[in-house]
Amino acid sequence: MIFNGTSGQVVAGKAARPIEWYPRGIMHRYSCINVVAKQHHSARHRRNNNMTFPLIGLHAWLGEFAALMFIWAFIELFSGSESNIKRAQLGVLLGVVFIFSAWLAGGFYYVEFYGADVKPFIKEGPLPWAHQVVMETKEHVFLFLPILGLLALALVRRLEHVKAGDAHARTAAMWAVASVAVIAGGMALFGFLVSSGFRAALEQIVS
Repeated sequence: MIFNGTSGQVVAGKAARPIEWYPRGIMHRYSCINVVAKQHHSARHRRNNNMTFPLIGLHAWLGEFAALMFIWAFIELFSGSESNIKRAQLGVLLGVVFIFSAWLAGGFYYVEFYGADVKPFIKEGPLPWAHQVVMETKEHVFLFLPILGLLALALVRRLEHVKAGDAHARTAAMWAVASVAVIAGGMALFGFLVSSGFRAALEQIVS
C-alpha cells in the first residue's frame, strides 16, 4: 500500500519511490492506516516535516565530527610536546563546538518532530525497544556530553600552565578526552539504532 499525500488516503499498489520522500509527513500515513487513533497533526507540522530528515542528518553529522575531533585530540596528547598540546586544544575546542551544535539541533528535532511524529510510530513498530531503551538512554546520557566536553577542554588548556613532563596532568586530560570520544561514538550508534527502528516501522506498513 502507498499513501496519497494529496487525497490523504491509503491506496493499493506498488510504491514508486521510498515512502520517506512523500512530502505530507509521517503522521498522515500513521493515522490513515489507523495504527494509532486520534493523532493530532497541525498545519505547522505538515509544513515543517519536509525539514525532518535534513535536521536529523545535521544532528548526526555534528555528533560524529565531535567524536572525530576528540579522537584527534586524544592522539595528539600521547606526545607532551608544545605543538601537540596546541593541536589537542584546537581539536577539543572544535569538538565542544560540534557537541553544543548537535545538542541544539537534536533538541529542536526532539521537541518539534520526534515526540509527536516519530516516537509513537516506533513504539507501534516491530522494534519498540529502539525508543523504550535506546532513545531513553540516549536522551539522558547526551545531556552530560557538553559538561564533559567543557571539563576536557579545561584540563587540556591547563596543560599550558604545568610542566611538559607532568604525566599526571596529561593522563587526566587524556582520560577526559577519551571519555567524551567514547560517549559521542556511542550516541552515534544509538542514533543509528533509533533510525533502524523507524525504518522497520515504515517497512511494516508498506509490506
